[in-house]
Amino acid sequence: MTEPSDPQIRTYPGFDGVVGRTREESTPAWVPPVRARPGSPNIVVIYLDDMGYSDLGCYGSEIATPHIDAIAERGLRFNHYTTHPICSSARAALLTGCNAHAVATGWLSNNNPGFPGYFGDIPFEAATLPEVLRDAGYATIGVGKWHNSNNSTVPNASWPTGRGFERFYGFLEGETSFFHPARLMLNNMVLPIDNYPEGYYSTDDWTDQSVRFIKEIRHDEPQRPFFLYLAHNAMHSPLQAKPGDIAKYHGRYDAGWDVIRQQRLDKQKALGLVPADTRLPPGDLTVPAWDSLPAEHRTLFARHMETYAGMLDCVDQNTGRLVALIDALGELDNTIFIVSSDNGGTSAAGPEGEVNSNRRFSSLPRLPLSASLAEQQHLGSGRVSPLYPSGWAQVSNTPFPTYKTQTGGGGRRVACIASWPARLVAQGQVLSQLAHVTDLMPTLLECAGVAPPTESHGRPALPIQGVSQLPVLTGAQVAPVRTEQYYECWSNRAYYRDGWVAVSIQKLGQTINFDNWTLHRHASDFAEGIDLSAQFPDRLAELVAAFDSDAWANMVYPLDNRDRVQKFQQIPPHQQPPAQGVRRFLPGAQTVNRSRIVPLIADRSYTISVALAHRATDEGVLFSIGDITGGMVLYIEAGLLHCFYNGFGEHHRLEPVPMPPGSHTVAIDYRATGQRRGQGCLLLNGQPASERKDLSPSLMGGFHEGLDIGIDRRGPVDWALFERRGNFRYTGTISVLTIDSRERAPGSRGLDG
Repeated sequence: MTEPSDPQIRTYPGFDGVVGRTREESTPAWVPPVRARPGSPNIVVIYLDDMGYSDLGCYGSEIATPHIDAIAERGLRFNHYTTHPICSSARAALLTGCNAHAVATGWLSNNNPGFPGYFGDIPFEAATLPEVLRDAGYATIGVGKWHNSNNSTVPNASWPTGRGFERFYGFLEGETSFFHPARLMLNNMVLPIDNYPEGYYSTDDWTDQSVRFIKEIRHDEPQRPFFLYLAHNAMHSPLQAKPGDIAKYHGRYDAGWDVIRQQRLDKQKALGLVPADTRLPPGDLTVPAWDSLPAEHRTLFARHMETYAGMLDCVDQNTGRLVALIDALGELDNTIFIVSSDNGGTSAAGPEGEVNSNRRFSSLPRLPLSASLAEQQHLGSGRVSPLYPSGWAQVSNTPFPTYKTQTGGGGRRVACIASWPARLVAQGQVLSQLAHVTDLMPTLLECAGVAPPTESHGRPALPIQGVSQLPVLTGAQVAPVRTEQYYECWSNRAYYRDGWVAVSIQKLGQTINFDNWTLHRHASDFAEGIDLSAQFPDRLAELVAAFDSDAWANMVYPLDNRDRVQKFQQIPPHQQPPAQGVRRFLPGAQTVNRSRIVPLIADRSYTISVALAHRATDEGVLFSIGDITGGMVLYIEAGLLHCFYNGFGEHHRLEPVPMPPGSHTVAIDYRATGQRRGQGCLLLNGQPASERKDLSPSLMGGFHEGLDIGIDRRGPVDWALFERRGNFRYTGTISVLTIDSRERAPGSRGLDG
C-alpha cells in the first residue's frame, strides 16, 4: 500500500489498514478466514478393521447391514479395490495418498526396525488428507482407531491433532477392548476414566462422539463442510459384541464355513459382484472340513462367528444413526460416504481360534482347545479376548485365497463403497476398474475442489501417488485410471498390471523365498485360484521385475520375515530402558503407558514394591499391570494380601497372607528362570511372606493396559475380583511404588530382537 504522507499516520508490518495515534485517524482491516468453496460436500470415511471382501450384505454376506447396503444403493461399489494388507500401512496410504512404504509405514507404526520405509511415523513432507482439507476451510474430525504414531506415550506432533484433525476422540494403538478401552483420548489428553458405565461399547461410543462433534460444528458454523474419519476397531480382535447383537445370529452358522463360503459366492454372482463363472480357489489346507469336526467343536466355532456377525451388525446400526443425523440436517445429498476396510480377514488365531488371541504377541503357543471350550459361554463378552478360527477368515475373504498380511486376494482385496447422491447419478452399480487405497485422497480432494498441496509443514510436499477415481465414479471415463500397483507386507509380495497379478507368499520366520511366485489372470480367474506361471514365464518375469523397481522406489527393501516376537518387541536403541535398575512411580496420576512398563518386567526378574500406610479396615488394589489378556494385580481384601497372576490365560494365585496395620512395604518378587517360566512370592517389609510358587509364563507384551497404582482401572486383570469389587480403589495411603528390574531370563529374546 502507499505510505501515508502524514508522519503521524503509520501502519504495522503485514497490516493492510492505517494506524494513527487515535481511532479516528486510523483505518481498520481484517484478515478473512479461509472458507471452503460454496457448496463443498461433507466427507465421511467409515473405515473398518480386518473386514473381508464378502462381509457386508451388499458384497455377499448373510450379516444384516441394511444401512451400509443403502449407502451402496445410493452410490457405487468397486469389485477390484485393493489395499496394503495391514492396519497402519493401509491407514497411512489412505491419509496421505502415498504408498505406505514411501511414507515410512511399511508395517505397524508401533514397530521401528530402523529402516526408512518402516520408521512408523508419517513424515511431515507427506501432507495428510485432514491437513489439506482443514487448510481449505473444512472442519476435521477423527474418531476411533489411529495407529499411525510410532511413539504413543506422550503428546507429539505425530498424534492426530498434529496431523490435521481439529477434534480427535479414540485410541492411538492397534487394538483394545470393546468394553473397556485402554487410554481413551480426547485430542491430546488421556481421559481420566476409572471405569466405563454399564452397557458401554466402543462402537456405540465412536458414533456418539461423531454425532456430537457434527452437531457442535453445525451450532457454530452452519455452512462449514466437515470431514469425518470414523475409524472403527471392529472387526479386529478381540471379538467382543453386545449380547443382543450376538443373539440375532444364534444358530446362523451351524451349517459351517464350507456351506457359508459357497452361499456367499452364490450371492456375489447374483449381485453381479463377480463373474458368473467364478470358482472358489482351493481352500487353506490347514482348515478342516466342517463336517469332519466333533459336534462340540462346531458349536464353539459357530459361536465365534456369531460374535463376529454381531460386531458388524452393531457397526451397521451405528452407521444408520450417523446417516439419520446428516439426513435430518438436510445434507445427505451433498455428503460423500466412503465405506471400506484396511485389509481382509485374518488367520492369526489358526484353525481352532483362540480364547486369548494376544498370546501370539507375547511369543506364546496357543492354549489348548479345551481352554476355549471351557470359556465358550463367555465368548463375545469382555472377560475373554478371542479371535475366530481361520475357516471363518476364509469365508470373510470369499472368493479369494489368503488372509490379512498376505498379498493374495484375501489380504489385499476388500470392499469399497462410494456414495455422493448430488454427483454420482449412476447409483447401485458395480465398478470393475482397479482402484487402490492411495486413490482415495486425490479423489476426495477433487470432489472438494481442493488442489493437492505443494508444501507440507514448511517443506516441499511429497507428490501424491494415488490417482483420482472421480472420472470413473461419474462415468466420464470407462477405462481404468489405474493399471498397476505393487503390494508388500511381511515379505509377502504382489504386483498387478493390466489384468495380471503375480503373488509371492512367505512363511513367517523362515528364509525368504524370492522365486516362489504364482501368476493369475483376472479375465479368466477373478478369484486368483489358478497359477499360470508355468504357461507364461515371460509375463511373470515382467511383473517380478516391475515389483523390484517399485520396491526400490518406495523404500520397501529390506524385506523382514522375522517372526512376530522379533518384529513386535523390537525397540530402537534410544528408547530402550536400562538393562537393570529401579524406577519410581507415584500414585495420583493416570495409568502409566504399557510401553513404559513392559520392558521393566519382560521375561526378567524383578521386584515390584509398594510403600503404604495401612489401617485394619483398609482394602483395595495396591497396583495392577495389564488387563484380562494378561498381567497381575496385588490387592488387600478382608485383612489378607493377595496376588493374582494372569499369564495370558494361565491363571495363578499366591497364597494370601495376613496384612497387619501400620506402615509397611509389600511386594511381589519374581524370578524368571528361562523358557518363559518363572516363580514369585509375596514380600512383607523385605522378607518372604508366602511360599514361592510357579507364575508362568513370564510376562512380555500383549496386554493393553499399563500400570495403575491404588486401583485397577478400566479393563480388569482379575475378572472375579472385578465382578466382586469393581475397580476396587485402595482406601489406605500409598506413598510410592518401585520396580526393581534385574537380570533377564537365561536365553531370553527380550524386547530388542
